[in-house]
Amino acid sequence: MDQDTARRLLTKIRGEIATANGVARTEEFSRLRAVDAKVREVKMVLAEVPTSGFFVLISSMDGDKDFEANSRQVRLEALCNYVNSALTLLGSGAIKTTKRITRAPDVSRITTTMPGLKELVDDRWLEAQKCQHSGANLAAVVLMGSILEGLLLSRVNMDLPAACRSSKAPKDKNGKVRAIQDWNLNSLVDVAVDVGWIKSDRGKFSHALRESRNVVHPWVHISQKASFDAATSRTCWEVLTASVDDLLKSV
Repeated sequence: MDQDTARRLLTKIRGEIATANGVARTEEFSRLRAVDAKVREVKMVLAEVPTSGFFVLISSMDGDKDFEANSRQVRLEALCNYVNSALTLLGSGAIKTTKRITRAPDVSRITTTMPGLKELVDDRWLEAQKCQHSGANLAAVVLMGSILEGLLLSRVNMDLPAACRSSKAPKDKNGKVRAIQDWNLNSLVDVAVDVGWIKSDRGKFSHALRESRNVVHPWVHISQKASFDAATSRTCWEVLTASVDDLLKSV
């Protein structure tokens, strides 16, 4: 979550829990559970902005005895103080967002047919994020496409008969299913959707990732006048992670 979004959400929450003068709106919260729900909401917002300052606030909230008080007013006033602190940090410009790099999910159960693929996916998963964070969005998208292609190919190899029976399996001019090494990413996505390994809506977005990945070819890049930015890269990342989740659930 970017800082502007966090600021808007926290400002909205502050208006819900206290008046402009800082008086707790206890009348809006009939039970302590309702207050607790709002506390969790604030923590969720803070957690989505990866900065050490907000991590400290969350930790302080977790240990604050005011949130254990049998009083809606005490809890709301404490929460308002934390929201004000967060907004002050956001307004100061002192917050530097930490760029998170997460490890790949465990793909071992869908990479058994291709020795070394798990290690390759693990490496490229990290490298794609490093490219994102450094603004190398084209390189990031190309890496994402390669990860998806490798995992789809391995999944097909796990159940080749089912894949070949699919009406989406690529065929030669004689109507014979092509050798697996001749399947491109387009065919892999279509077959995976057809046999139910990835959701149909995910397949549509996977094709968008495929088309973006294809700009690795200079002529495609020039002819499509492609220009990738951070938003494109983030979208492709969401497509990749969702598709991988589907593939893992398919075995």
